[in-house]
Amino acid sequence: MTRLGVGPWFVLLSAVYSAGVLWLRSTDPVFFAIPGIVPRWLQIGLGMLLLALCVPFFLWALAILNRGFPSGELFTGGPYAMCQHPVYGSWCVFGVPGIVLLIGTWIGLAVPLLMYVTLRVLVRSEERWLEQAFGDEYRAYRARTPAVFPRFW
Repeated sequence: MTRLGVGPWFVLLSAVYSAGVLWLRSTDPVFFAIPGIVPRWLQIGLGMLLLALCVPFFLWALAILNRGFPSGELFTGGPYAMCQHPVYGSWCVFGVPGIVLLIGTWIGLAVPLLMYVTLRVLVRSEERWLEQAFGDEYRAYRARTPAVFPRFW
């Protein structure tokens, strides 16, 4: 397994979903706009908050991955104590939903859902590799740590 894991496939498929949603939204921006029951200022505020959570969480996870991968150790601290896949999860849970809220399109909410499903399918190969490499240590970590949605407590 390389440092990139299933990341390239995850990014490629997510970009395809996103491009399709943006194209669909461009066909009728009014129809695909988030309804007025959610004030635009609230959409923008929530979008900015989600992005403010995404970027440092992503960079923190990436820094640990880049520093620790060559050592061949299992990462279980920092963002990896909050979820098993913080690099991917940061975008599924915070980044893309934040961007969708900033764009203001309800159809865009399908993208993080599709990303989540794609991630859960693709990441199985990483998880098999981790189980072979770390055995019981990885199984114990997996049992106590959520896969994608970070647990901050």
